[in-house]
Amino acid sequence: MRAAQLLGVHWTTVYRLRKRFLDDPVASAVSPRPPGRKDGSKRLEPKLEEIISDVLTNWLPRKRELAHPLSDVHMEVRRICRKLRIGAPSRNTVSRRWERHKDVMAAQLANDPNALIPPGHLTSEIPLEIVQIDHTQADVFVVDEIHRKPIGRPWLSVAIDVATRCVVAIYLSMERPNAATVALLLTRVVLPKEPWLSAIGSDVSWPMYGIPLSLHLDNAAEFKSRALRAGCSEYGITLTYRPVGRPHFGGHIERMNRTLMDRLRGVPGATGNSVKGRKERKPEKYAALTLAEFERWLVLEVAQRYHHSEHRGLMGATPYSVWQALTQSALVQVLPNDPDIQLRFLVQFLPMAIRTIQSDGLTLFYIHYWHPIFAAWRVARKKVYVRYHPEDLSRVFVSANGKDYVEARYADLRRPRISLWEQREVRRILRSQGQPSVSESLIFRTLEQQRDLVAKAVSSTRIAKHSRERTTNVLPLPAWTPAALEAAPEPIDYSKPAIPYHAEIW
Repeated sequence: MRAAQLLGVHWTTVYRLRKRFLDDPVASAVSPRPPGRKDGSKRLEPKLEEIISDVLTNWLPRKRELAHPLSDVHMEVRRICRKLRIGAPSRNTVSRRWERHKDVMAAQLANDPNALIPPGHLTSEIPLEIVQIDHTQADVFVVDEIHRKPIGRPWLSVAIDVATRCVVAIYLSMERPNAATVALLLTRVVLPKEPWLSAIGSDVSWPMYGIPLSLHLDNAAEFKSRALRAGCSEYGITLTYRPVGRPHFGGHIERMNRTLMDRLRGVPGATGNSVKGRKERKPEKYAALTLAEFERWLVLEVAQRYHHSEHRGLMGATPYSVWQALTQSALVQVLPNDPDIQLRFLVQFLPMAIRTIQSDGLTLFYIHYWHPIFAAWRVARKKVYVRYHPEDLSRVFVSANGKDYVEARYADLRRPRISLWEQREVRRILRSQGQPSVSESLIFRTLEQQRDLVAKAVSSTRIAKHSRERTTNVLPLPAWTPAALEAAPEPIDYSKPAIPYHAEIW
C-alpha cells in the first residue's frame, strides 16, 4: 500500500510490476506501458458510424412511441448492414451510441422545448423481421369425439408477421398456454407446414415460414421460459417484451385475434364477443365441432380466406400477395431442407424434464422408454435431460450433457402413439373411476378402449345415415283393410293403365 502511494498507482499494480521485474530483472520491465485508447475515440469503421448516426437522426424521429427503442434501432441497423453486405455492430455498440444520442437530444430539448419527436407507428418492410405472438380463448365450444358432448372452449395461439400481415402459425389446444405451447407454435413458424397440414387432413397452400429476427411478446410466464430464451439465443432471435399494462404495443396481433373471433359467430356453439345474454343463448347446447374439426376450420379460414382478402393496412393488397412480393426482394432465412437439422431445431425448443435412469429404463408420464445407452448412464448414475413432444409421446429425446440428444422409443414397441393431452384425459377418467393407482398398461388399455368406442361410434353413425337415406326414398303404402276390400264396387282391371298402382320402391 505504501509503494502504491509513492508510485501513484493501485496496489494491485505493484504486484504486477514486481512479478514482471522478477521474470525479467531489467529496468525496462517496469517502464510505463503505452497508453490505451483515449476516451471518446471511435473504433468502428466510418461507414458503420454513418449508418448508426443516420438511423438515430433520421429514422428514429419518424417513429411514434416505441416499446423498446433500442431493440428497434438495432434491428434497423442490422437490416441496413445486411442490405449493404457488411458486418453489423453489436447491440452494446449501438446502445452506447443510443445513450450519447439521448444526451444530445436532451440538450436540444432543453434549448428548444418545442422540438418534440414527431409521431409514427410500428412498421417493418422485411418479412419475419417482427413477429407478434399472443394467446386467446376461442369464442366457441367444442365437443369430444366419443359422446359429442361439450368439453369447453379451446385456447388459440397465433403468430403474425408485421410486414406482410400474414399469419405464420397457429396452435390450438384445450390446455392453458404454457412453455410447450410457445415452443410448438414457434416450430410451426420456422418449419414448413406441409407435414402438419397433411397430418390434420388439409391440402391448403400455406407457404409462410422461416426464422424470425424478432419476437414481440407480452409479459406472460410462458414467454420467459428457459427453453425459449436458450433456443432463441441459439438461432439469433431477439425477444422483445411489451410494457406492462400497455396492450396497444401489440396492436397487430390483438386485431388479428379479434378478426378471427368475429368470423366464429356463424359456427355452431359460438359464444359471441360479449358475455351479455350468454346464459340465455346457451351456446354449449349447439356445439357440434370437435377440436380436430375446429382446427381444420381455422386452417381454411386463415390460409384460404384471410390470406387472400384485401387488407386495409396493406393499402388494399392481400397478405398472400405482399408475402410473395417481399420475399422476392428480401431473403427470408430458413433452415436447410435436412430432416436432421430440422429435428435438431425442434428438439431445441421442446419442453424439458430432468429424470434418472432406473433398471427398467426411463419413466416419463407413467410411460417407460428404453435406449441401449441407458445402461451406461445408469452405471454412472447421471441425471439426464428429457425433451418431449406434447403431441407425440411415442418418442423422447434424452441427453446426459444437455447438448447431444439420443432418440428413445417406447420400451414396449407395441404401444400406440399417444399425446400428452390424451394421457392426462385418461388419467382423469381413471381417477374419477376410483382407480387406486395408475400404470402404463392401464393407461394404454383405457386409451385403446376409447379409440375402439370412437371407431364403433363412427361406424354406427355412418350406418344410421345410410339407413335414413334409404328410408326417405320409400313411398308410403295405403292402409288397406279387409273392410275396404269387401266394399270395392268391382274388381280392379289391370289392363287399364289409368288406375294408379301402389308399390314399394327397392
